Amino acid sequence: MAKGGLGAAPARDLRHGLPERLRLETAELHAAVEAAIDLQGSVRTRSDYVTLLQRLHRIHACLEEQLAVGVWAGQWPDIGLDIAAHRRAHLVAADLGRLGAPAMTRAVPALRLTSFGQALGCLYVLEGSSLGGRIVAGAIRSAIGEVPTTFFDGAGRNHPAPWRAVCAALHRFEAYGASGDVLVGARETFLAFGGHLAAVAPLA
Repeated sequence: MAKGGLGAAPARDLRHGLPERLRLETAELHAAVEAAIDLQGSVRTRSDYVTLLQRLHRIHACLEEQLAVGVWAGQWPDIGLDIAAHRRAHLVAADLGRLGAPAMTRAVPALRLTSFGQALGCLYVLEGSSLGGRIVAGAIRSAIGEVPTTFFDGAGRNHPAPWRAVCAALHRFEAYGASGDVLVGARETFLAFGGHLAAVAPLA
């Protein structure tokens, strides 16, 4: 289980500050969610892969819609982010289309983001989940043969630029002194992913 129209990056080491605090304070939860999902080991057939992609599409579409709500539209640019550039649900839908499978658009029980800080914490998790995508894509192809893996490969996203943009934005947000909600949003997003993706099984 991380492209903004950024100006000059902060003159500090992006490995420290709020991004590092988030990494440390969510590490145990992150590991537990990854173990429960078992993203690579749970995909043994093309049908498993389709089910995984459908679940990923549903939760990404749900969360990305929340991140794009108008109430926060002006706040993303304030910390140097173009939130539209962090959407990935369309990449999942493209992979499903190549597999001849429908995207699942029905809403999922996810988290409710009640502040911009929580939304930023959610984005931290969503972009962080993309970092190991190429490794996951390779493992899936090794297990079930050649399949479209645009979502995991991050095609066209200029990896790792989106993740670096989020880290820079976290530092900008931290300067406002309101970082507590970011941790809440990150933790709740990990839990939402774990609850939705843990057991790749046929969707109801």
